[in-house]
Amino acid sequence: MSDVVIFDHLAIGVESWEDAYPRFAVRLGGAWSHGGDTGEFAPYQLVYAHDMRLEFIAPGARPGGFMRRFIDRNGPSPHHLTFQVPSLVDALDRLRAIGIDTLGGRNETYWKEAFLHPKQAGMGTLIQLAEADKDLVGGFTSPAPEGFPESAGKPLGISWVGLTVASLDTARTLFADQLSGHVRHEGRGCFLVSWGTGHNLLVRERAETPGGAGLWLAHGLGVDHVMFGSPELTPGDLEDGSTQAVRMPYEPSTGVAVLQAWQDVDRQ
Repeated sequence: MSDVVIFDHLAIGVESWEDAYPRFAVRLGGAWSHGGDTGEFAPYQLVYAHDMRLEFIAPGARPGGFMRRFIDRNGPSPHHLTFQVPSLVDALDRLRAIGIDTLGGRNETYWKEAFLHPKQAGMGTLIQLAEADKDLVGGFTSPAPEGFPESAGKPLGISWVGLTVASLDTARTLFADQLSGHVRHEGRGCFLVSWGTGHNLLVRERAETPGGAGLWLAHGLGVDHVMFGSPELTPGDLEDGSTQAVRMPYEPSTGVAVLQAWQDVDRQ
């Protein structure tokens, strides 16, 4: 197992694997890592620069699974954020001590997981904590499926995942104090927290718009967007005009807003 906390991936619910291929594999360069159908759900992961990952989860072959219910209720959209922790038991004990309990999860030889209670955590999007046996799952890959496309270029970096939360204090307690993230930028009603190069969350309260009002279009809690660009990007870079963020057209088939940040605006 890892001896540090890792912000590992954002998981997005989709109707079919192919729905994410044109944008996230071809245009943005996501490299195939692994995937498969468990029966209840069918996940696969794409890898970007600095080993940051996006996971896409379709309903599995068996009817009535949780992902089928999720998509029927919400449509394709972000499902959870995953953090790998050195000890799941220790992490959950600490969180229960501050009033955040869990619901659901798996307990297997190579992968133990739990989801934080969404109302208690107040993050809008589910938070998954996982303890992985690196000797068993480290470097795990599977062949890409037939029809998986070639990328138009090398995998891009992810500057951050933008997240709207109910309470900035609760979010700081969870992400910085309990999950050991490094707060590397703070602003009014927001902070940018990092778990190493390219593994960043930009967290804001609903009334605030770090990086500019055009960055935040969703009105509810949870994952708002994914920003592709330099891993060193901060909201201040967008606010002072030194970097421009360009919003890609919204795709209902993946249900997550995507932006690309350019330091050289002439590239647009």
